[in-house]
Amino acid sequence: MDAFTPLVNLFAILTALSLAAERITNIVKLRSKSLRDKAEDEKDRERRITSRALLVSLVVALVVKADFFEILSRLDAPWETLGWARMQAGELVRTSAVSSVGKFAYAVVGCLLTGFAMGFGSKFWHDVLGVLLDTRKKIKRSVG
Repeated sequence: MDAFTPLVNLFAILTALSLAAERITNIVKLRSKSLRDKAEDEKDRERRITSRALLVSLVVALVVKADFFEILSRLDAPWETLGWARMQAGELVRTSAVSSVGKFAYAVVGCLLTGFAMGFGSKFWHDVLGVLLDTRKKIKRSVG
């Protein structure tokens, strides 16, 4: 695994999650007459769309448990960190109630961070990923 692979994995998962959030936001936008139609005040309409997009990103991150802290701890395979249930030898891992409340709160904060990051949009993350891949390609050419 080269030095760029963890970053590629991070940006790829953020791109995929952002794309899902954008598709859901588009559905919300199309179902809302006030968001779909051009308004007299276009800035207000854009502000409402942006706030809904951020809200959808936060909800998607929470639903799939896209915990930013866990993602960063597993950059070799960040997709394996998604999901609320952890399976170990076919059974759910059990923890004490106090420990599980702390872990839950920590996971929620991590999901909220991911949701805010997803709020930048898939185009942003795709562009960052493209720059990273181009840089990696240029470095490989110059070294080898």
